[in-house]
Amino acid sequence: MKVDKPWGYYRQYALNRTCSVRMIVLEPGQETSLHWHNLRSDLWVILDDEVKVQIGDETHVAKAGEEIFIPSEQVHRLESLGKVCRVLEIAFGYCVEDDIHRLADDYGRGLEI
Repeated sequence: MKVDKPWGYYRQYALNRTCSVRMIVLEPGQETSLHWHNLRSDLWVILDDEVKVQIGDETHVAKAGEEIFIPSEQVHRLESLGKVCRVLEIAFGYCVEDDIHRLADDYGRGLEI
């Protein structure tokens, strides 16, 4: 949410909510698993260019400053297109490793069938 002030504005991402904040750092040419969550929704704030974003069946190359909301149960993934890329992730709900339901993974981690 954007809140205007006489001196400019601020962006409110969470207010009195159960949430977690992470800095995701993708190494060049690497990608997260294709996955979804039951217990949380995510908001990604793209900090660097050259990040490929997949939400459901759609993909696009995000630009620095872009904000992307991923509702719970929506399949998603991030990919670096050639350099180290950072994404600020704000998770609304419960952020636990047991709630990562992987559909595809390049690193041999368990998948849900």
